[in-house]
Amino acid sequence: MLTFKRLREINVQRCESGFGHKLDSWSVAEWGNATAGECGEACNVAKKILRFRDNVAGNKNSKSELEAELGREIADVLIYADLWAASQGINLEAAI
Repeated sequence: MLTFKRLREINVQRCESGFGHKLDSWSVAEWGNATAGECGEACNVAKKILRFRDNVAGNKNSKSELEAELGREIADVLIYADLWAASQGINLEAAI
């Protein structure tokens, strides 16, 4: 089971060791911008899902593919939000 504590451990390790990106190498605003960017990507997928509801052409992926993509994008938002919080010494679980 994934907990906030475990997410933080994995997340920071992946950020720093996997990508070579130290938490303190970005400012509070840069982490916020990265989080907002991921949220924008999720919103774009949501827009595409609405095309199915409204019978509007233009999607290249099926609804189920877009729903899976939305899940991944929302996960990215949470990952970045946790890194943003970690960069400021915020315990996200306690804050929530």
